This record gives sequence, C-alpha cells and structure tokens, in this order.
Amino acid sequence: MSSNLNTALRIGTSGLQISQLALATVSHNVVNANTAGYSRQVVQTSASSVGGFGNGVQLDTIQRVTDSFITSRTLDASSDSTFSSTKKSYLDTIQSIFSTNGTSGGIDSTITGFMSSLSQLSDDPTNTALRRNVVQQAALVAETLRSANTSLQSTANNADLAINSEITNSNQLIRDIATLNTQIAALTVGTAGTAGASANDLIDQRDLKISALAQEFKIQVATNSDTGSVRITTENGRTLVNDTAYAQLTRTVGAGTYQGIGVQNVQVDGTLGSTIFPINTDTLTSGKFKALIDIRDSNVPALLSQLDTLSTTMISAVNQVSSQGSSYPPVNLLTSGSTSGVSSTSGDLFTELSNGLAGSTFNISVVDSQGDPVVTTAGGTPITIPSTGTFSLDDLATLINNNAAIGNTALGGTAGIIATSTTDTSGKPSFTIQAANSNYRVVLSNVSGDVLGTLGMNNLFTGSGANSIAVRSDILSNPDLLPTARMRSSDGGLSSQNNENILALSQIADTTLTFPASGGLGTQSVTAVGYAGQILSNLAVTVADAKDRETFTENISNQLQGLASSISGVNINEELSNMLVYQNSFQASARIISVVSDMMDTLMGIIR
Repeated sequence: MSSNLNTALRIGTSGLQISQLALATVSHNVVNANTAGYSRQVVQTSASSVGGFGNGVQLDTIQRVTDSFITSRTLDASSDSTFSSTKKSYLDTIQSIFSTNGTSGGIDSTITGFMSSLSQLSDDPTNTALRRNVVQQAALVAETLRSANTSLQSTANNADLAINSEITNSNQLIRDIATLNTQIAALTVGTAGTAGASANDLIDQRDLKISALAQEFKIQVATNSDTGSVRITTENGRTLVNDTAYAQLTRTVGAGTYQGIGVQNVQVDGTLGSTIFPINTDTLTSGKFKALIDIRDSNVPALLSQLDTLSTTMISAVNQVSSQGSSYPPVNLLTSGSTSGVSSTSGDLFTELSNGLAGSTFNISVVDSQGDPVVTTAGGTPITIPSTGTFSLDDLATLINNNAAIGNTALGGTAGIIATSTTDTSGKPSFTIQAANSNYRVVLSNVSGDVLGTLGMNNLFTGSGANSIAVRSDILSNPDLLPTARMRSSDGGLSSQNNENILALSQIADTTLTFPASGGLGTQSVTAVGYAGQILSNLAVTVADAKDRETFTENISNQLQGLASSISGVNINEELSNMLVYQNSFQASARIISVVSDMMDTLMGIIR
C-alpha cells in the first residue's frame, strides 16, 4: 500500500514539475511575442513507466516550432529579394544620370539642341550670336557626355566601395554564427554541466544572423543533428562556417580594374591563414554582393561602352565635315587633330592612320583678309598623295613644300605654304599647314578622298571618347573660328556668305551613321539622336525589368516570411489558452499530491 502511495506521489510530483515547466515555456513565448527571430516553443512529454507500470510524465524536449523546408526557401527568397532591390536602386541612380544630364533633360535632347543650332546658323552664317550658340551647344553636348561618363564611373566605384562595407558586415555575421555554433553545441551535447539545457534561444539568435547573411550571399545551410551546429557555404561551395571553424571574406587581386573576393580560414589562435581561396563571383546568382558586382562589372561597363560608341562616332562624323571647311575670315595656321595615334612623323600613314589616304587629292589656297586667293592649287593640279608604297607626315610636308604652285620651298622660302611635321608637347606626332606671310590665311578643300577629315585639319571636337570629348579650345574661346564656309572650286577663294560647310554639318542630324555593336546593343544604323535614344530605351527596359523582378521577389519573400511566421510565431490567444490548460493540470497534480498526503496521514494514524 505504501509503495503504491509513493508511486502516486511521484506521479503527482512529475505532473507538477511538467506543468510548471510548461507554464514557464508559455510565459517565455508570451513575453517574446514581439522579439525579432523568436520561434514559439512547446513542451514535448511522454508517459514514464517502471516495470510496466505507470510512473507519471517525463520531459522529452522543449521544441522550437519551425519548418526546415520553409526556412530554407525563406533564406533563398530573402537573397533573391535583396539582389533585386539593390540592383534596382543602383539602376534608378544610373537612369537619373541619363535623364537629368543636359538642359533639356537628357543626352538625346542635348544632341538635338546642337543639331538645331547648326541648322539655324546655316540660314545666316554671318550671324555672330548664332555662331556662338552653335559653339555653346557643342560644348554642352561634350560636357553632358563627359558628365555621364564620370557619373557612371563613380557609380561603379561606389558599388565597389559598397562591397568593402558588405565584407565587413558579413565577416561580423560569420563570426557571430561561429560563436553561437560553439555555444549551441556545448548545450546540445551537455558539456560543462549543461546537460539537458535548451539551446532554443541561441538557435533563434543564430537563425537571425543566418537570415542576415543570406541577404549578402545565397547560401547553403546544413545542420549537424548530433551537435546542433551548422555548416554554411556559398552557393558555389566556398565554406564560410562549419562545426568547429569559420572563414573571413577578403579582397583578392583582380584581373581587371577592381579586386575580387575570397575567403581566408581563421586558425585556432584567431589569426587568418595565409591562403586566400577566391570566390568565383561569375557563378553567384543572387544576394547583395551579386547585385553590386553586376552593377560594377556588367551594367556600368555596358553603358560606358555605348557612350563611347556614341561619342566616337559623332566626333568622327562631325569632324569629317568640319575639317572640309574654313572659318571666315580664315586662320593663318591649321594643325592636325587626328594624328596622335601615329607612331612618329616618319610612321606609315597608310597602315597607322588610314589606307584610304592612298591616292587622295586636295587643294590648298593662300588667301588675303578678304578671302581672295593669292596662290592656290585650285583650278590646276591638286596635291596628290601616292597610291602605293609608304607615306608619312614627313613625306606629306615635303610634298606640299615642294609644290610648284603653293609650296614655300618651291617659291623661294618667302611665300605660299609652310607644311611642318613635328612632335607636340605630349610627344604625339602633329602636322601643321601655315601661310608663310603672317597677313595671309590658309584654306583647304578635299578633291577626292578625305585627307582633311583623316588628318583632322579643322576639327570641331577633340578627344577620343565620352571621357575626353571637348570642343576645340580655340573655337570655344573664339566662335568666329567655327568652320562655316568652303573653298570656291573655281579660284580657291572664300566668301563670307558661303554656308556650304555649316549646311553640311546641319545635315548630320538626318544622316544615318553606323554605330558598331557595344554594351549589349547590336550594330545600329541610325542618326546620332536615334542612337542616343536607343541607349536610353535599352536602359529603360533594363530598369523596368529590374522593377518587375524587385516586386516579384519581394512578394515571394513576404509570402514565405508570413508563412514562416504563421508556423513559428507566437499567437497570444493560443498561449493564454494553453496557460489555462497547464494551470488546470498543475492544480490537478497538486490535488493528487494532496489526496495522497491525506491517505498517508490516515495510514500513519492507523499504524500508530
């Protein structure tokens, strides 16, 4: 009898203990209902028996209510959402670069303004105000392209700097996860007197860190069921955390402008290993790192390439026409603007500049201040470049200087034209044509081929791309040097009313130019304004796609987080109901003990 009462007492006591633990767990749930990352906990029990007879209730575990599949999907969705939102943010910045540069709201509008100013001047080539307007509009085009180029490069640099910041943030998360791994394992395997303790709250903290790390990289997470620790790798297999160790992200030597990303293992003494294991960022698919790398290495370079294509093609088209004209009044000296790529003044122009020079012809005139010819090759034999062999700037100078009609050498060294091949202050080959008499002026004109355009004898634009395009400095200072007129073919003279060259320049607006494939845009045969519009349209499509992806991935992430919350989150009403259940259970267990106590008192009274 006494043994049965003792058994009943143990049963009641076990019920009290379990009810107390359950009530404590419910209370823990309630007070952490708004704690970020907290997962609801429930007490799991089972019946206890001894020798086949009931011996009360026993604790199995305090379980975190989670779904590993939903958790894994939520991590992936968070990585995708962060990738999309980060990329969209940078693309918005890039789009603003193109839409706000220029007084009329964009590159295409700025180019249109320049073309319109040329057309206006062609109707009145002597109008000083219109001439100045052309130069100002040309300078605005150059400034807009340079500004866009600089802003794009700054965007890429900022993305690279952001990678450094994300590395610092990720490294802290990795260290925290590794520390929590150690603490969780100690509780799970019951070391240092912690046997039976719950690691649930630490696991919640670790999951919160893992969720933050998943926003940086898409990661793979595996849990060791024996120790409770996790192993984390990037999606392409680089280990960041394992059961007993962890790694740190670092920058690596890159093949291009920017550094790459790698990992260094942390040794037992806390120092970094000497070996850096590179992460192949080309195989990453989502996360903030991937978005930043895409912006830096893909989106910005593509747009820079397109800007360069627009700039170089437009520079070439405008200069090819402007070089055939002359300002009125003309100038005493003209200098080549397109020979910097030649190796030296003796380098072969056919192979180093253009084989189209071979056999080309052009006229040279020396005119007075009124534009009337003094000496000229017009109406006679033009300057003719040989069709075969090699030909250099030195050879061209000799050819002109020895010309019987206009050559300074041929005319005794006191009249006509002085042609000079030299090296400028930057060490680049240069070619000049100058009237020997300082009171006279030089006028040039192509006859066949494009000698003047190839050499750049009267260029409007200087530079070789979007980063360097500019209006020629002397024209910028003095718009009267704008080449509006062309040589009269009849006598080699020049008229102030002649508008042939500015008219030809204005026609570039409607001229179909060939833009080579660049930055994801295929070869285009459109006007300069049309190509600028293609750049903007292509960017708009990219931004719209990024916006759609951002919305989609954000919705998926929110849905999964809501689903995870419905599983792991704390429902106050449910917990209060459970509290009543456990309170009643506690009272019932206490009643068992009370009854057993009364019975034992009765039994003891009988014995006495």
